[in-house]
Amino acid sequence: MKKHKSFKNDILLLVIFLAIGLLIPLGYRIFHHTTGDAVTITIDGELWRTLPLSSDTTIDIPGIGGTNTLRIKNGQASITEADCPDKLCVHQSSIRHNGESLVCLPHKVIVKVTADASDDDLDGIAK
Repeated sequence: MKKHKSFKNDILLLVIFLAIGLLIPLGYRIFHHTTGDAVTITIDGELWRTLPLSSDTTIDIPGIGGTNTLRIKNGQASITEADCPDKLCVHQSSIRHNGESLVCLPHKVIVKVTADASDDDLDGIAK
């Protein structure tokens, strides 16, 4: 009988640890998400353009070997069209929070949301 009770306690402990492991990242995302101010677009690692999230716009991004269409609407950015073979970038959710990104690997395009530098916790970077 003790073996059966010990097994139930092990399962209960495992469930508690799993719940804690899921709640901590979820709580962090809820309470520490800042809405971004702009998107930076890099092509093959080089900064191509920075656009504000506050103004609605649609722009074609000339990536390496193809084109992506970026749409900014209602403070959110999304890739609506791409001529890459897999179109995974088109199926990604729209982004608006600081640090979120959209990536098109075939065209080497990265669209990343950035926040105002004054909101950043860091006051400098050492190299």
